[in-house]
Amino acid sequence: MHIVVIFYNIGGYHAARLRAVRATCQEKGWKLSAIQITDKTSEHPWGDVEREITFPVKTLLPIATTPDSTPRTQESSLPASLLPSYLDELQPSIVAIPGWGFPISRTALSWCQNHGVPTILMSESKRDDDQRQWWKEQIKSWLYVKKYDAAIVGGKLHRDYLVELGFPSDRIFSGYDAVDNDYFAIQAEAARLDVEKARQRQPAIPTKPYFIAVTRLVKRKNVYRLVEAFAVYHQKIGDEQAWDLVICGSGEEEPAIRNLILENKLQNCIHLPGFIPYQAIGDWYGLANAFVHPALQEPWGLVLNEACAAGLPILSSRTVGASYELVCDGKNGLLFTPENTQDITRALLTLHQTDSNSRNRMGELSQNIVANYSPKNFAEGIFQAISTM
Repeated sequence: MHIVVIFYNIGGYHAARLRAVRATCQEKGWKLSAIQITDKTSEHPWGDVEREITFPVKTLLPIATTPDSTPRTQESSLPASLLPSYLDELQPSIVAIPGWGFPISRTALSWCQNHGVPTILMSESKRDDDQRQWWKEQIKSWLYVKKYDAAIVGGKLHRDYLVELGFPSDRIFSGYDAVDNDYFAIQAEAARLDVEKARQRQPAIPTKPYFIAVTRLVKRKNVYRLVEAFAVYHQKIGDEQAWDLVICGSGEEEPAIRNLILENKLQNCIHLPGFIPYQAIGDWYGLANAFVHPALQEPWGLVLNEACAAGLPILSSRTVGASYELVCDGKNGLLFTPENTQDITRALLTLHQTDSNSRNRMGELSQNIVANYSPKNFAEGIFQAISTM
């Protein structure tokens, strides 16, 4: 039995999941191969993840051997045109495919249909990700979704959406959205146990307590409004007592966000260190007081998994898919309405005013909750899906 799993770009998240699948494959005497469109992206510059990849990988458009101008996005038809020859070579018994909306996904599904190879849909789409039109939903269901043999999803909202599209509920399994929980827990705890060394490794980490957001600086991530809400929080608490805000990431909204910071004279308490590599982010989580995810729209949001695994209280938009599974409002974090600046400020103020022992208990609960969303759960979901075929 040869399982092939397709991802856009294999980073730390995906490598952990695939290692878990490979471990079970080895027990069964099966084979696992992964396919990725590219090995480097500007959206997720993972840093050096070669040591994380302990399984065979085929890369359709390697950075080292293709021109810089080569279109490598999921929306591009070029990688999709290359995929069939790779599948011909691998001769998979089962193919796990990410979603249905991209050329690479549709090409993989078509190849499998033509060759009689069963397919597993890997989905984190939910109904409120976009404005849905009934006729488009019908076409999507007929042309793509119903042609998959089984599915693995992030959580209940994603399961419900697939059922709405006509997918059989008894062929949908959980576990898709997982990170290496142990990695983030260990890295964060190491930073807390030796703060001085963590600061030596990451000298840009603020000396004051801080909220941390890890996100791309694009409109749907709602970082501009987070800064507006933080400005009100900072004014209410006062400069001496207020925590700082760290926003890790980059993107097209960065100039506007920097201007807003300057307008509010917050340049000494809002920090934009840029993208923090996978190998370093544990120190930033470890010394943070809380995690914030303000997105307007987010199918899942794996940074919530990271922050929970690192033992942080979570402040999250209600529209973030992972918040439905990973945040118990008032217990391990607080939920807010992302379009409402006052509500974001409320969440910041409430957590600030929570005593440190209670915040520690919130962080411990975050770790307990995310333990059910591990790479092992991803592997279990894949093999449960296979058992239905």
